[in-house]
Amino acid sequence: MKIQNSNINFKAGLTAAMQREIKDCNVAKISSYFAQSGINTDFKNNKLIAWCSLKCLEIIEALNKKYSLNLGLPEGVIVEDFKKLKLREKGSLGFVNIASAKLYIEKEETTPGRTIFFNEFKKFNYPKGNEFWDRIDKTSDENFERHLSATDFFLEVFLHEFMHIAHETHLIKKLGADKFLNLADKVLEAPNIQRFQDKYEHLTGRICSYASSNPMETVACDLSNRIIKNLDENTLIPKNNFIPKSPYETRAFLYNMFHKRNPDILFNLLKNLWNGKFDFIH
Repeated sequence: MKIQNSNINFKAGLTAAMQREIKDCNVAKISSYFAQSGINTDFKNNKLIAWCSLKCLEIIEALNKKYSLNLGLPEGVIVEDFKKLKLREKGSLGFVNIASAKLYIEKEETTPGRTIFFNEFKKFNYPKGNEFWDRIDKTSDENFERHLSATDFFLEVFLHEFMHIAHETHLIKKLGADKFLNLADKVLEAPNIQRFQDKYEHLTGRICSYASSNPMETVACDLSNRIIKNLDENTLIPKNNFIPKSPYETRAFLYNMFHKRNPDILFNLLKNLWNGKFDFIH
């Protein structure tokens, strides 16, 4: 679903052309496009979140089709007031629901796993839009300046969550759903996160400070960074396959026999995390 002109350039962030397209976009049509891939959506008519989510979907679809990759897609993309959810960080921008769970405080409904949530920031609404999401350029710049993200690209916030889905889907296929969920629980336990940080923070900090939060964030930050740096400035579509010579390349047994291990310790850490090898778990 092409929704931007071919001459859009994102060097300065959200361009005037992009802003016009966001303003004029049809959220219902974007939701219909997601539905064609079996993805449930509720964008709460937030045009910027809908448009940016669509762009992330287009990027992943382009990578999968052009380079025969198999990056996983979410089961849902939901905009919600995080005050309604059972979350500690009510002010976070987004998160991924790994497993099916009852996330709502006052509802019994179960939210499927592999669902992306973006914060509605309801208190920031005004007659013509949403003050928080309308300033995503500034937020992205601030996050980059504070080393909270690896790039200052406005899609970073969105693509980051989609890359959590890609990582999770890869691990489910590799390990099986039950084993993955058990492993994820252990990985995200506070003592194991602390051991991970003590052992690897000096490496993950090379990506950005947020990449040191936990191993799942490390992979999402690195993946989104690699894809963003590979986007065409005019079309916002990947120029090349970012997988070769990266930690995410699947190599055959014979390849590994005749090629030396990459000497970059961060490279090998990312490869292990991507494949579910967490040596810090007790």
